[in-house]
Amino acid sequence: MILDILQQHDVVSKQHATATPLTGGVSCEIYLIEDQQRRFVAKRALAKLNVEQEWFANTNRNIFEQRYLTYVGDRLPNYVPKILNSLEEEQLFTMEYLPAEYKDWKKRLMVGECSVEVASRIGQALGDIHALSWDDSNVQALFDSDENFYQLRLEPYFESLISNHPSLAPQITALIERVATNKRCLVHGDFSPKNILVSAKAIKIVDCEVAWFGDPAFDVAFMLHHLLLKAHHFGQSDYCALAQHFFDAYQNALGSSHYSQLEPQHIVTLSLYMLLARLDGKSPVEYLNADKKAQIRQWILSQLAHPASSVEQLILGVKNDVH
Repeated sequence: MILDILQQHDVVSKQHATATPLTGGVSCEIYLIEDQQRRFVAKRALAKLNVEQEWFANTNRNIFEQRYLTYVGDRLPNYVPKILNSLEEEQLFTMEYLPAEYKDWKKRLMVGECSVEVASRIGQALGDIHALSWDDSNVQALFDSDENFYQLRLEPYFESLISNHPSLAPQITALIERVATNKRCLVHGDFSPKNILVSAKAIKIVDCEVAWFGDPAFDVAFMLHHLLLKAHHFGQSDYCALAQHFFDAYQNALGSSHYSQLEPQHIVTLSLYMLLARLDGKSPVEYLNADKKAQIRQWILSQLAHPASSVEQLILGVKNDVH
């Protein structure tokens, strides 16, 4: 099917092109396209995500992913793979196939490879993108994707927690409202280690189909909660150091005038609820057993009762807990 569309648009030949499925995501179909000497990637969104619980989302999110890659690629080309063909009507696009030296950061983290230089590079990239798009009405119009963000993030990560944690319903409802209305810049929406491809000297940000003009704290907390979860999982404070270097570099790149408009307590609260969502939401992490989940859940709930007042305190709290 994908080859048929590409052939209709004269992107590939009818005689030599092949499509090989690639793995790694739950929300889309991705293919390696080979056409004689050319190799590139084609991507299209799925209506039903490949997770255990029922989770549907509008496939037009592929359009917003195309726009993210184009917007960032035109202005900060070192941070994203090059988009080759943008077929918005078909909700399909192609992009460059990166060399084998690029590995997703999650795989490196899961084998204990903790580079503070990489963490700083990633923090700077996020800060640069947020600063570039800050309060830009044109970007807001281009990424007016509230419905998609609700389907892909607010409902599965936060609303779905209420059935398991009914006592937290008022706080969760307030958090959803705040995130939904705090619109300041272009948000990736899935800014996690698995979506950062890392080589010796560069990074590439991928899987930006949740792209949205919204709350910058969401992207920051999304990366922080992944790093802090791994600190708990491995019992290693090295991951806390990564979180701090990422956050420091983000602040520096964003700039003091923009950062002064963010509330650290909001980032802390988002990070804690994201941690809880990876245990009890629609998209739980795959590497935690039941005992470890119970241990981390107890820690999260104690933190929600008496949350840290700053990101630095949150990271220090995890560091002290894993020792």
